[in-house]
Amino acid sequence: MGEKVLGTVKVLGPGCHRCQETKRLVRNALSELQLAADVQEVKDPKEIAKHGVLVTPVLIINDEIVSQGKIPKYEEVKKWFLDRAPKEQVRSGVTEE
Repeated sequence: MGEKVLGTVKVLGPGCHRCQETKRLVRNALSELQLAADVQEVKDPKEIAKHGVLVTPVLIINDEIVSQGKIPKYEEVKKWFLDRAPKEQVRSGVTEE
C-alpha cells in the first residue's frame, strides 16, 4: 500500500537554521507516518506577510497555522499530522488516544 495524502504543508521563513530544522521535522514525520504531502518552503517576505505572521518559522497545514516563532517538537508535528489525516489513512504502529 502506498503513501496516503495529507494535503499541503508550508514552512514559512527566510531559510534560516530554524526553518530548515522545521522542514526536516516535517519530512521525517511524514515519512514515519507514511503520509504524503505537498511540502512547500516559502521564503518570500511578501508571501510570508500575506499570512499575517511576524515571527518565523511558521508551520501551516492545509491553510491552518499550527506553529510560529519556534521549532516545534517532533511529537507535536506527528500529532498535528495524525489529527488532520483521514483516519483510514493512518498506518504503522501509531496508536490514537
